[in-house]
Formats: sequence, structure tokens, C-alpha cells
Amino acid sequence: MKDWLAGLAPRERVIVYAVAALLVVILIYVVLVQPLYSRYDRLESNVAQQRETLQWMQQNAVTVGQLKGAKPAAEGLAGRSLLSVTDAAARAANLGSALKRVEPEGSDAVRVWLDGAAFDVVVGWLEVMSSRYGADVDTITLERAQAVGRVNVRLTLRAPGS
Repeated sequence: MKDWLAGLAPRERVIVYAVAALLVVILIYVVLVQPLYSRYDRLESNVAQQRETLQWMQQNAVTVGQLKGAKPAAEGLAGRSLLSVTDAAARAANLGSALKRVEPEGSDAVRVWLDGAAFDVVVGWLEVMSSRYGADVDTITLERAQAVGRVNVRLTLRAPGS
């Protein structure tokens, strides 16, 4: 390489050095500067989105506080037993295959055993039991089942007004 450069005319050597310097500058820009600018633009966009979200949350904080305090009126058990409502609601939520046992505990509570139930379905069923029927979870034990997203559940539901 040295011999080749030495064989060039001084003017050609200056051109080769200038082109090499230009290539180094372009390489530095492409490898370092441009990715930094791209990352900066993405972060700036994320910050703007987060600020919008924060502003929306602050505007709606009062409404959330009011709704949190106001529990929607549950239809209650409508004269049915908590045992039958629990069993029917679990089967309606497609928990029938996981439902192992439902037994009364006193006059105002039931114990429920679910094995290998989908966690999301269990949470949805418990929300229905609370919002529609007014039943609250008194105690609950969740264990991870062998399948992903599945749980074994032992819980006690308490009737509304107990």
C-alpha cells in the first residue's frame, strides 16, 4: 500500500487522503451519529406520548376516585342460594371442567375448589361474582398448575350482606 501511495503524484495522494478522510467521516456518521439521532427521536416521541398519558390520567383522576367509591349495585342472589349461584356462574364462565367441589360453609359462605383453571377465566368469574351477585372473596389460595396460565384455586365466597 505504501509503495502504491509513493508511486502517485502529490496531487493524486492529496485526493486519495481526502477521499479516505471523507469515508471515515461518513462511516462515523453512519455507525455512531445517525443511530444516536434515531434513538433520541424515538425517546422524544415516547416522552411526548407519556406526557399525554399523564395529562389524561390527571384529568380523569377525579372521575376514577368517584367511581372507585361508588360500587355498582349488584343484583344479589335474588332468593337463590350462594351455592347454586356459585356453581351456575362457574359453569357459565367455562370453569365446569376445573370445578372440583363446591360446598357450603355455614349459611352465608361456600368453599370452592378449582384445579387447572385458566387464570384469566377465574379472575373474570370472580369479578362477575362480585359485581353481579355481590359475593366477596373471603379467603383465596392460588397455586400455579402444571400448564402455563393455569392455576389451582381454593377460595371461600361470602354472600352479600354477611
